[in-house]
Amino acid sequence: MSITGDYNRLDQLKIDNSEATSEIQELLNEASAKDKILSAEVAALDSLGATKPSDSLMQAKVAAFQAKQNDFKQFILKAATGTKYPAVAAFAMSIAGPQVLLEDPKVLDDIKKHFPENTLIASFTDKLKQGAAQTAAQAGGEEEDANMTTVKVGQTPPDFTLPDLSGKSVSLSSFKGKYVLVDFWASWCKPCRMENPTVVEAYNKFKNKNFTVVGVSLDKSKNAWAKAVADDGLTWTHVSDLKFWDSQVVPLYGISSIPSNMLLDPQGKVLAVGLRGPALEAKLQEVIK
Repeated sequence: MSITGDYNRLDQLKIDNSEATSEIQELLNEASAKDKILSAEVAALDSLGATKPSDSLMQAKVAAFQAKQNDFKQFILKAATGTKYPAVAAFAMSIAGPQVLLEDPKVLDDIKKHFPENTLIASFTDKLKQGAAQTAAQAGGEEEDANMTTVKVGQTPPDFTLPDLSGKSVSLSSFKGKYVLVDFWASWCKPCRMENPTVVEAYNKFKNKNFTVVGVSLDKSKNAWAKAVADDGLTWTHVSDLKFWDSQVVPLYGISSIPSNMLLDPQGKVLAVGLRGPALEAKLQEVIK
């Protein structure tokens, strides 16, 4: 296997003679295509809802969407449990997100048993289980969305101040009074880049309804960060201290993987965490009237 590229442009590395890398690329391409179809289905449902269709027609459309959504989940879970490469399993788990992985307790056990000696998979699955258990205990046993951070629904997250792309200091607390999606990502993170079109669509739909996004990047290269923002059409506020996994927000929020996000209400409290794919727009539709 040979790896060539620039350490400051990790998203553009070229890896040859690696079956795992080829499988990861196929997984990302197919997942991206399926996610676009689901996003189009959500948009179609929204348009249909505006025409006030009959209940039977709406139920049929929703059932068809849910079937496609379940097919996507099964595709990702099969990729995580069926591959012989732990790196592919890790990517699949990242795409699936904690909420999907925790729906069936057997899934995490199956993935861990499939790679009994891999420390990354063991750490990832154990952390998900621990986070779910802690959340359930804090909520008095009630289920709650899982996310790869230590900040939970109902809490007020810690404030931070980071420079934006122009070098101006921006504080999270300055956005109080709005619904805010705090989006942790990076230009080198392919699952993050795959998720960006979903965030763009949600932002464009709700930006005039007291909603905004604050992108918090774990980049280390300002040029790579700025290019990704421009290429993906991310027209909201972006901040980063360009310290990669040494960023101040990592220990502050207990971030263990990206993409990761949380939705705050106008009072600054967490409404939801881990809103991936269609779940983001669905939650915004629920809380923003």
